[in-house]
Amino acid sequence: MMEKNTNNKRKQTLLDEIYSLRKEMMIYGTTKGLTNKKTIELSQKLDIMLNKYPLT
Repeated sequence: MMEKNTNNKRKQTLLDEIYSLRKEMMIYGTTKGLTNKKTIELSQKLDIMLNKYPLT
């Protein structure tokens, strides 16, 4: 049971980080442009985090 709670906390932490990074990327994208170096870096980092998020 303890392992499940720890797992849920990790998933929630990752999800929080994903939402935060997504928001930051959207701000850069709308203010600096979608081809801006920082926007692309944030997008790539977001892709990595999304791939780590478990689907189950």
